[in-house]
Amino acid sequence: MDRESIQTVADLRMAVGYLGEKSQNNWWSSSFLAPQAKTYLSPIYPRTVALAQYRGVTEAALLVHDEFIGIGKNYHLFRLPEAVEHATADYVQEQDEDHYPKLLDSQESALSVLQRLAGGSGSQADGPVAVGQYTDSNLGEMLQEAAGFYLAAFQSGAKCYPFMREAA
Repeated sequence: MDRESIQTVADLRMAVGYLGEKSQNNWWSSSFLAPQAKTYLSPIYPRTVALAQYRGVTEAALLVHDEFIGIGKNYHLFRLPEAVEHATADYVQEQDEDHYPKLLDSQESALSVLQRLAGGSGSQADGPVAVGQYTDSNLGEMLQEAAGFYLAAFQSGAKCYPFMREAA
């Protein structure tokens, strides 16, 4: 798995995670990326607050995605193969503690991250939508398409859950 794909997974998860939180678009009821989150996480995770925020928002989003997509022969942004999961968590841990708070300080900044990752604009869909069959080699393309669906959904007020079918 190349580093660029891992960075894309991390950035896309954090942008979608931020926009989906309770105080933004309320797709899930977490507040791990809210400004006050560091206050309650830092006594418990003094050296790994950013990783705790990442893991918390990922788990909250995973539960909602699984509810709509199901668990089994599909992957989605918040449930990927183990190697990708570990590499992405390692990447987030390597980042400066303020990297994501600076990158995602408003809905506009998070939408601009999605727009960059989508390559411009996105496609409109509501509910689960398949973006292809998962392979390591085409993960980048599927993430770009998923970013476009998320972008369009957040801009229009819809809820969209892009997923990838597991390779046979």
